[in-house]
Amino acid sequence: MPTLMSDDIHQLVPAGMTLVDSVRGDLTGKGLDDALLVAAPPTAPEAELGQGSPRSVLLLRNDGSGQMQVAARNDRLVPCERCGGMAGDPYAYSRIEAGHFTISVSGGSRQRWASDYRFQYQPQSNSWQLASVTREITDTVTGQNQRQELEASALGGALSFADFDPASLPAAPELEEQLN
Repeated sequence: MPTLMSDDIHQLVPAGMTLVDSVRGDLTGKGLDDALLVAAPPTAPEAELGQGSPRSVLLLRNDGSGQMQVAARNDRLVPCERCGGMAGDPYAYSRIEAGHFTISVSGGSRQRWASDYRFQYQPQSNSWQLASVTREITDTVTGQNQRQELEASALGGALSFADFDPASLPAAPELEEQLN
């Protein structure tokens, strides 16, 4: 994998992709300035709402001398820019805290959905594992709301960041129909 100085992290965006977001922080809990990048493949101008390729999330690890390299990549976690429904781009934000990070996506129309995926660094495997998922759905007209907290232990054990696919999770909560 290519290695660059920490000031050049944008050059680690895969060829042909556009940088959507970059967040700096300590991904491993070792006190180093690592980074998380979200990159988007080109979008076809004729792409319809809900269609397109998901974004790539890259974790850049600092080797301690200021050199950064891609430590892990996931191409399933952040949906395409047109996959958020009427709410628009579903990528909300990424946040890094010492040794873990969270990626938040949301979208919808009348029923707004949101998912927060939290990953924790595991030094023994030198990788990031899913720690928890928080999913929520809210009806913007009635205010009805459902929230679901999933811990990794309830999802069958270790799920690595690089291999994680949100489609593998149990069904998200649904709102009950209300007759008016």
